[in-house]
Amino acid sequence: MIDAILSVSDPNEISVKRIRAALQELFAVELHNEKKEIKVLILDRFHRLQDKQAKTLSKEELTKRDAELASKLAKEGNTRQKRTRKKEVAEKPRKKRRAANNENPNSFHLRNVILSSDLQKFLGKEQLPRTQVVKAVWDYIKQHNLQNPEDRREILCDETMQPIFGKKVTMFSMNKVLSKHLFNPSDVANNSAQQEKNTSVEELSVDDNAVDEELNESEDFEVSEGD
Repeated sequence: MIDAILSVSDPNEISVKRIRAALQELFAVELHNEKKEIKVLILDRFHRLQDKQAKTLSKEELTKRDAELASKLAKEGNTRQKRTRKKEVAEKPRKKRRAANNENPNSFHLRNVILSSDLQKFLGKEQLPRTQVVKAVWDYIKQHNLQNPEDRREILCDETMQPIFGKKVTMFSMNKVLSKHLFNPSDVANNSAQQEKNTSVEELSVDDNAVDEELNESEDFEVSEGD
């Protein structure tokens, strides 16, 4: 979803804060405690997108940019050395944060959720992290070319997606629809336990009624013999 937001945003105006706010609204969750991890994830996707766009530049444009960069370096002298040091400092905390993510399976984007039956049929999985669900849906959309060519923000759903999203959905409302098909394992476990408890109470009530009926029949029998 971060890639989708970045692809339709102005790179001169977009910010980590704006993307995080959009994710909070789309997923209907609070990301304050995950702020650092989300920032690392957003920056990583942003740099990858920039690298991908750079590969599509023409040879003339690349030559022009190289010349400009060479001229700038010649004037500043030691700029490259300073940039290298800054890059090393910037990369060290990023590696630490990623390591922390790998060590914490309860992190927001790593935590598994249970999929609804319709979503299980669609993705072929019973449980997945929320971000993997969104990624899998977007992979399917791109693979089958389901974005409206006149408005790329609108998805024209095929028969496989319609049980979940209907005939069409926008990229912003899609995640709200998905949230109705994602359940926390603890909530599902609590609901199952409550259902089992209710079933046990009903069975106990039925057994008590049966015992009462047997006692009543026994009392009627004794009275008859006494007469």
